[in-house]
Amino acid sequence: LAEQLPDLSRSRLKALIESRLGLRVVLTRDDDRTLDQDQRAAVANNNRADLLVSIHANAAVRSSVKGAEVYYLSVDRASLESRRAIQQPGQALPQLGGGSRAIELILWETAQVRHLEQSAAFATVVDATLRGKIAMSPSPVQQAPFRVLVGANMPAVLVEIGYLSNPDEEKALASPAYQDKVAQALLDAITAFRAQLEKPAP
Repeated sequence: LAEQLPDLSRSRLKALIESRLGLRVVLTRDDDRTLDQDQRAAVANNNRADLLVSIHANAAVRSSVKGAEVYYLSVDRASLESRRAIQQPGQALPQLGGGSRAIELILWETAQVRHLEQSAAFATVVDATLRGKIAMSPSPVQQAPFRVLVGANMPAVLVEIGYLSNPDEEKALASPAYQDKVAQALLDAITAFRAQLEKPAP
């Protein structure tokens, strides 16, 4: 969760997801200390998370800019192909007691690539659930090369829940009622996305 949102009800969202869906939630941080972008993805990867949701508040030069936005990773295709060309499909590592074990090597810069389709689908679901509760920007779903998304080895989105530079939204962001709307919308999005994933293939 972003440093800009020390009062966002992290525990409220965590409690909602765990109590309603029975899922384990790992927060990248549960206080106001700063974690860099790579550390946030690493927390998700090390805990073998099924989903990464990075929550932030936005800002703009013009105070009139407003509305929530949802991002998933954009990829430079030419750069991606060059990285794939040098990526090893697997490597045998020796084990204690003899023998070896094949492991899959994933370059940090390509970890999210395999999940782009699902990340895009999840971003669309998040947009739909947020739209029913808070104002969205004219371009609510976008792609961007955010570092926090690059190394995530699971479907991942970054959610900008409003603009601190807009006086009305700054006031709303500090409101528990607004925060509860965001938490409920994200719970609804995760519920709907899980249902999509569990739906039998035709």
